[in-house]
Amino acid sequence: MYDFERGDIVYIRDFPFGKPTRINGKVVGILHGEYYNILLTNGLNQGTIITYKSYQLIRRKDVPVEVRED
Repeated sequence: MYDFERGDIVYIRDFPFGKPTRINGKVVGILHGEYYNILLTNGLNQGTIITYKSYQLIRRKDVPVEVRED
């Protein structure tokens, strides 16, 4: 699906292949089977590392402008 790299900023999708939420994070680890460790940078679990599958993530540059908090 996607090939994320360490340091990429990603948004979490509300459900697989769904719309991106306002929760974002940074890729800190690449695991087997298209799993990625994400350090959440905002939201309720801010500062924690959670494992997500690639289809649950979307790159920052692929997110529509109205969802971003820039």
